[in-house]
Amino acid sequence: MSEKIKIVGLCGRSGSGKGYVCSIFERLGIPSVDTDAVYKMLVMGCRENPTPCLSAIKKAFGDGVLDAAGDLNKRALAKIVFAPGNETRLQQLNAITHKYIKEETQKQIASLKDAGFRTILIDAPVLFESGFDKLCDLIFYVYAPEAVLVQRICARDEITEQQARRRLDAQLSNTELALRCDGVIRNDDASDVEAQVVRLAQQFSLLD
Repeated sequence: MSEKIKIVGLCGRSGSGKGYVCSIFERLGIPSVDTDAVYKMLVMGCRENPTPCLSAIKKAFGDGVLDAAGDLNKRALAKIVFAPGNETRLQQLNAITHKYIKEETQKQIASLKDAGFRTILIDAPVLFESGFDKLCDLIFYVYAPEAVLVQRICARDEITEQQARRRLDAQLSNTELALRCDGVIRNDDASDVEAQVVRLAQQFSLLD
């Protein structure tokens, strides 16, 4: 009988710094599957042989969401799904992408398990909305105040504060996420994030 592995979900609102937290877990010997990277893999670099995911997005949203190379133009797609009153379009996009992302994520988890890892993180911005939470034994939440999130999103994506807040409004709130999680990691540019990660890893016996 194969040894049971522990799957830990890592969620947090846009700009919370989940990638940074994953890098700390990585140093502790706990790898992660980045679902954003999985998504990028499914929609980029496939002009000659579009993936089923990219083909479905194109069919639903039109050629205008592709760039000159035939890859997904995320900025053009974001203008559609995050436009005021377009909540159903975002739901439509999620319904298309989540199943493909989940399928590839499970493949990567299986690969890491075969490599001998017994604790694996799933870094998923929309962990609950996508149903990834059902794969997890534990869920940690990366927290930052909304003002910090807005500042980070604007700097990272070169968008306005209004656009950043619109994105956050489409996500679960800090309160909702905290209520659904087993542990919180505060990443507000003032707290010791590494100490919090180590403490949670020890508390839940993730380093054994």
